[in-house]
Amino acid sequence: MSDQPYFDVESKSRSLESATPQEIMAWALEFFGTSGKLCMLTSFQLGGMALLDILGKLEKDVPQDKRLPVLFIDTGFHFPETLAFRDEVVARYGLNLRNLTPIVDRELFKAIYGDDQLYYRNPQECCRVNKVAPREMALKGFNAEISALRRDSSPERANIQILSRRTDGSFQIHPLANWTRAQAMQYLKDNDVPIHPLHAKGYKTIGCFPTCCTIPVGEHAPERAGRWTGTGKTECGLHLVGQKQDTNDFAI
Repeated sequence: MSDQPYFDVESKSRSLESATPQEIMAWALEFFGTSGKLCMLTSFQLGGMALLDILGKLEKDVPQDKRLPVLFIDTGFHFPETLAFRDEVVARYGLNLRNLTPIVDRELFKAIYGDDQLYYRNPQECCRVNKVAPREMALKGFNAEISALRRDSSPERANIQILSRRTDGSFQIHPLANWTRAQAMQYLKDNDVPIHPLHAKGYKTIGCFPTCCTIPVGEHAPERAGRWTGTGKTECGLHLVGQKQDTNDFAI
């Protein structure tokens, strides 16, 4: 972005490999947050909760309306437990939450696609409309976004960098990139951080409620085994657009 000072992204990312998530978050808040153009994307799962707890400690003296904007994509298809947990976490941490909704409402969605069960016929398009597009629209107001992606969560995420630049010039910050799932869980335990209730029911990751999108798989399955089972789909597209696809092309 034109209002960001120049620096070598790859070099800075390498230097952050030895930093703690707390140090990375503090750096991001100092470097990008002063411009009011930094945000965090979360779905309130294990890594996201660790980052929200870290953020809460860094911003403990900041008024709620001045805290980092936290983006949550309310697809309209979430588990009731997810929405209840979101509200619990917002209240506990005093989050400056921005609830993102699909680019078309449910009635228009049904008019366009014939019903609201596109997830069975074309999960790629369903994710594009209900998740990718609203997030991309929201990011137009920011220069940098924090998310809780980890390299160990899937082969598709194995090469993510702590700091990277999207095709539109904005930045992605992954403070937990070199953490493991076990480290994230240990942080939550050590710091008494609330955990999404569906994790205890065998859901290793949690997306939308249709069984074609999210099913419980148990603790010993690969982390993302319960997502889009049998479809060949492994990502919703949120972390592909702007990296492998241009930000002006929401096709995933």
